[in-house]
Amino acid sequence: MAKTILAVGAHTGDAQLTCGMLLAKHAMHGDRVVTVDLTAGERGTPAGWTVADFRQYNIECAARFAKKIGGESVVLDTPDGELYDTKEEELRLAALMREYRADAVLYHWKNSLHKDHEAAHRITDNAIFYASLPTFEHPLPPAPIRRFMCAENWEDEPDFSPYYWFDVTEAFPLWKEAIKELWLAEHSASFKYLRYYEALSVVRGARIGVDHATCFGTSPTAKRQKLDLL
Repeated sequence: MAKTILAVGAHTGDAQLTCGMLLAKHAMHGDRVVTVDLTAGERGTPAGWTVADFRQYNIECAARFAKKIGGESVVLDTPDGELYDTKEEELRLAALMREYRADAVLYHWKNSLHKDHEAAHRITDNAIFYASLPTFEHPLPPAPIRRFMCAENWEDEPDFSPYYWFDVTEAFPLWKEAIKELWLAEHSASFKYLRYYEALSVVRGARIGVDHATCFGTSPTAKRQKLDLL
């Protein structure tokens, strides 16, 4: 049965870079994949652009990325740099999880160099609660969320530890073609995004004996496994 995988990023580019290889693989296997950008990342406007124009461009880039991997894109209207963990933001995201009937949610790790990333983690954590709670009054039924895990992001390194490892070799070429739709992948002057995430996939892949892999973390409580015998 097809699943719906929903990946949440603080800015356009976050989910596409950190979760995109796994999303592409799921899409190739017939699952529905959705990226939700809580902001469009427009405050990283390059020289010669207006903030408004760059915002619209990022929204269009996110849509093209999603189309290339066979997914869907949602970009919310919160201004970049002004993302805060409010109940309004949590419920808005929870409503999307219910609307798309999300089976799995991918999102930011709890610690980050970037305030928007930390806010995005808390927003998504609480949105998962509201989206899956059957007794929470809402016109849509609860989302059937069974898995949620945190992506490996270079800005979210503090205390991050890979727990889930996915072989994404078959999806890597599709992701590499699609990610070039995003301006920051190859044009950022502050960080070589495409080079970094391609290299990271090679390093992670080497650890599990494949060409490309992507990793996700989880909370300590989610690592508990009940065993009866060895």
